[in-house]
Amino acid sequence: MERGKLCVQSRGPARPPFYKIQCWHEGKNETHYVRAEQVVPVQEALAGHERFKRLVREFVDLTIAQTRAGYTERKKSSKRFKPSVFRKPEHS
Repeated sequence: MERGKLCVQSRGPARPPFYKIQCWHEGKNETHYVRAEQVVPVQEALAGHERFKRLVREFVDLTIAQTRAGYTERKKSSKRFKPSVFRKPEHS
């Protein structure tokens, strides 16, 4: 898994491009250079991170929906106690 964005940088018309990963980490922009032979594995690692983020969002959404359904269910099933202000006290 890898976080960030893979960028292609041109060195000019006669030279092959180079690659780098850019990402924000602890408030700073980090750049890591990637060798041409490592581009495909890095792309797979970046895709893995995107999949992880999507799965986390889905998990959170499902958990929130389940939690909210529990609130609704408890609200429907609970009976409210309404003390009567006008009820006379019972004598023992």
